[in-house]
Amino acid sequence: MFLRYMLWLHIGGGTLALITGLVAMFTAKGGKTHRTFGKIYFWSMTTVFTSAVVLAIGHHRTFLFMVAFFSYFFTVRGYRILYLKGIGTTTKASWLDWLIVVMSACFMIFLIIWGISQLINNEMMGIVGLVFAGIGSTFVINDIRLFRSRPEKMHWWYGHIGAMGGSYISAVTAFVVVNISIPGFGWVLWVLPSAIGGSLIGRTIRKYKRKFEQKK
Repeated sequence: MFLRYMLWLHIGGGTLALITGLVAMFTAKGGKTHRTFGKIYFWSMTTVFTSAVVLAIGHHRTFLFMVAFFSYFFTVRGYRILYLKGIGTTTKASWLDWLIVVMSACFMIFLIIWGISQLINNEMMGIVGLVFAGIGSTFVINDIRLFRSRPEKMHWWYGHIGAMGGSYISAVTAFVVVNISIPGFGWVLWVLPSAIGGSLIGRTIRKYKRKFEQKK
């Protein structure tokens, strides 16, 4: 019964995240609406993460457990980076920032090990584990470099878009894999949203970089 309640909480948090994330995405960046819906989105994803961990432990689903941390890393990173605008000049990474990076790195390593073990056993979901681990590792490495250097002025803007975009992709991915089925190719549904969403995020960041360059 408890796990059933956690499942409904998980579904409710995910639904709210999909709605509020979309609103935050298409409203003026930095405006009141964007900030309000962004905060609701953060706490919705926190609910999704917490319930996913409980469900993963309750149902002994290792992959769900690792993916929960993988997706929440992007949510926390996107929120936390707003407090690191002046890193390298007026501020520096705190112990909390380093803790987030270290914990995330551990889960990326676990994903790599899990993915390899799945492929050895001819399980194609291993591809998903390796793809997710590769994406997450890229962000972890970028964070380590960020904490140890003096980044470009608008790094936090690009970082916020990239991380929150990745977080939203994880919410969309969950919706897709639950509601769509492709026998024998389920792993494609896990990877496709990242491929499409990653491309859109890259285009958005490049657009803003050109925009900020023109203002110099």
